Amino acid sequence: MNHRILLVMPQERRARMLPFLSESGIDIFTAEGVEEAQRKLAGPNRFDLVFVETELPDGSWRDLLQFVVASQNPTEMVVCSRCGDERLWAEVIQCGAFDLVPEPMERQEVRRIMHSALDSRYMQRFGHMPEAHAC
Repeated sequence: MNHRILLVMPQERRARMLPFLSESGIDIFTAEGVEEAQRKLAGPNRFDLVFVETELPDGSWRDLLQFVVASQNPTEMVVCSRCGDERLWAEVIQCGAFDLVPEPMERQEVRRIMHSALDSRYMQRFGHMPEAHAC
């Protein structure tokens, strides 16, 4: 079974992330903002992981995380930030996202986080992971 990842970020940021993820044989879908991501997450396709930019044209990662936590099919979320620091990382984790990927994005780190999140998602299906808490 192929994993499905949703990238929620502007085109120029997706262009940087796609090479890191596409060589993994994973099905990758995209969305420009929160509203489009919500439609895709509520649709028939189920996603194993969402990478989301901190700020989007129509909201933020917090808006999308609240939607994911409340949904019938919660998925792991990784927040991507141009200016990540320890405070943002702590907020991301406390709110229930899986991790933070700050700039500069490094291929090995993105792939490590992706695989860890996918493994976590696998464990969550079997009830071994605590539920996320919304901010």
